[in-house]
Amino acid sequence: MNNLTHPASLSGPTLLPTEIMSKIFLQCTDVDGSLTPPNTIDVPLLLTKICRSWRTVAIGTRSLWSRLYLNIKPNAKHQATLLSTWLTRSGTCPLHIYIMWNDPPYFPSHAILDILVQHSHHWGSMYFFLPLSAYTALFPARGNFPSLTELSLGTHEPSAPDPILDAFEDAPKLRSLECVNLHPYMFKFPWANLSEIPIMTVTVDDSLDILRRAPRLERGSFIYTDELIVCPAPPPKPLRHEHLKELAVLAPIWYEDIKTKDLFKYLIAPHLHSLRICNIHWPFGTHLSSFLTQIDALESLYIRKTTLTEAEVLGLLQLLPTLKHLTLLSSSMFPMVSDLLLTRLTWRPAMKMPLVPKLETLEISLPGPLTIPFVELLESRWDVDDGSTSVVQLLQVEVGASDEYDDEIIRRLESLAQAGMQVIIGTTDVPLEDGLEYLSAR
Repeated sequence: MNNLTHPASLSGPTLLPTEIMSKIFLQCTDVDGSLTPPNTIDVPLLLTKICRSWRTVAIGTRSLWSRLYLNIKPNAKHQATLLSTWLTRSGTCPLHIYIMWNDPPYFPSHAILDILVQHSHHWGSMYFFLPLSAYTALFPARGNFPSLTELSLGTHEPSAPDPILDAFEDAPKLRSLECVNLHPYMFKFPWANLSEIPIMTVTVDDSLDILRRAPRLERGSFIYTDELIVCPAPPPKPLRHEHLKELAVLAPIWYEDIKTKDLFKYLIAPHLHSLRICNIHWPFGTHLSSFLTQIDALESLYIRKTTLTEAEVLGLLQLLPTLKHLTLLSSSMFPMVSDLLLTRLTWRPAMKMPLVPKLETLEISLPGPLTIPFVELLESRWDVDDGSTSVVQLLQVEVGASDEYDDEIIRRLESLAQAGMQVIIGTTDVPLEDGLEYLSAR
């Protein structure tokens, strides 16, 4: 292994080769892939305190020290010492570091940031949540990001129109960029290189402009809000994006009346595979319909708490014969699913053109209890003959409904689960992911 300084096998109580021990140690710190103090500080330190052999292997496993989460404090000398130790032990490994600065007082710089800047040539994935003024401390690293692939910038302070920081303009390998509560135009970025925007807080017009600046973007997720800064944007005009495959648009609960129609009016994304729309309460169904007609083969549609009516949803589904994954989670004010939609989704052999024939997974919320049409939909989509129909088998269903369960309905759902369909039941008054019953586990 390249990240070992001592490749020889261990003797003594472990009886395991160094490489195996290193892999085990790395698994201990990367159980879920998250950057947290236990994963990045507590566990590595613990591994050095078990015995001399373990300490030798742990310190020699460079990538064990390349990940770090720090919630930095003013004048915290011990944190600077800890960071320097991690950087020394990580050697030339790409760094994956999360720096949080929540607690005042705030200054234009900090010892932690100064140390990190000196090692910017090893930055791999970097996540900063800083007071706005502290971002100027990163400027000395400008042009020294040969390994930076992922960057996340955030703040808890209002964005400002100036100064514009060009610290990250020259980052040749940067592919993933997110800006949280911080307008991206406060910085200069290599937009043309980007393939992913996990989260970006912008206006609708900004998102169109960013898609124009990032022609190679494949995945983009935008949180729409009012203007973080007053930034002149070009007037909307049609934009054809050839590389975009996944798009998510959502609004915070305090800004659900955002008007998204311009996005769906002007954007053309023919190769889009996945579309997620959340918390949009301004009518947009007509423009969404036109947007979907220009997509070659959408496979996943996720709609949560919007003003779309059931009739509009039915109209949209008629445009999506390639859809494999469908999520319809209604708000109490705007229900999207009733027995009418369930019946239309039910497959019957006499149908020449069934609705969404390729559907494999379904997640819905119902305004009341589970109904017979819901069960009939599942049964019809399970009992299909692969050789004589274009309808594929529905494999997984998650449903939120009131907890008034009819015994006959539950019996039929259990039969489907026993046959192999994954049936998951939640309640409408509990988030589906927090109150599930896995019938297939019975």
